[in-house]
Amino acid sequence: MSTFLNNHSCIWTCTGCAGEDILECGAPGTWGLTFDDGPSTATPQLLDFLKTNKLSASFFLIGSNVIQFPATVKRELQEGHHLASHTWSHTALTTLTNEQIVAEMKWTEKAVLESTGVRMKYMRPPYGDINNRVRFVLKKMGYIPVDWTGDQFDTNDWRIGTTGWDLPKVLTTFSTNLDTYVGKLTANANQAGFYCLEHDVSQTTVTAALQLIPLGLKKNIKFANVGDCQKDASPYQSGTPANPNPTTPANATTSSGAKPSASSSHVPTNGPNVIGAGSHQAASAGLISALAIGIAGALLA
Repeated sequence: MSTFLNNHSCIWTCTGCAGEDILECGAPGTWGLTFDDGPSTATPQLLDFLKTNKLSASFFLIGSNVIQFPATVKRELQEGHHLASHTWSHTALTTLTNEQIVAEMKWTEKAVLESTGVRMKYMRPPYGDINNRVRFVLKKMGYIPVDWTGDQFDTNDWRIGTTGWDLPKVLTTFSTNLDTYVGKLTANANQAGFYCLEHDVSQTTVTAALQLIPLGLKKNIKFANVGDCQKDASPYQSGTPANPNPTTPANATTSSGAKPSASSSHVPTNGPNVIGAGSHQAASAGLISALAIGIAGALLA
């Protein structure tokens, strides 16, 4: 059965099969700095810190949060950060139909496009939940999945407050993992960089980031966003920070006027469950729209 899953489904979370997903930062000795689930009320504090330290990160955005904090997303772009998608409602993509996947991505794309004028190119699947069917749909929409470089580069910031986990343990655990990486880098200067798993979904995770990043700075690890890690001179499908090109009408809706519902009931977990069960039910109803079905049909024809 595992061989079948690897060959035909290639589910990263179940079998470790990554397919063509990006798992490592292409720049040796570099921490690919990524944050999931924002923006939130805590994101500006993180942006202040990154600006002070002259660091650029990739923000994997939740669409329902983008429409709540569009000014924060604009600031991220203006200050040299890279914007990427983390879907609309943070639902496990392998549990959705093709039409629902399209809606999750396209509504988020629309929100970011209207806020900033750029159309995103990279995405991270919620919970790291992805298989070949999901990859196919994403590729048809022009998206490139970016996972993270294994459990050792999961900062576990999402665990803070759960049994056995507090900020000191998160810092100690990740510092040990960074030491292991630096040891490998000392032996091989061409050691591939890594993508971490961090979140800007709450004050708790941002507070953790303000102490996690200095661990890398002290160890002389370089930092970069996804676009720079991958040496991608065009990290968006369209538009650039210097020349945004919005192409979607501001009042566009589905034929029924429905869209996935926004929710601010965030509970960070590994692949945080950032939308509550009740909101998820409402979101699912909105996802199955004539627009999504039409787009999916055209893409997958």
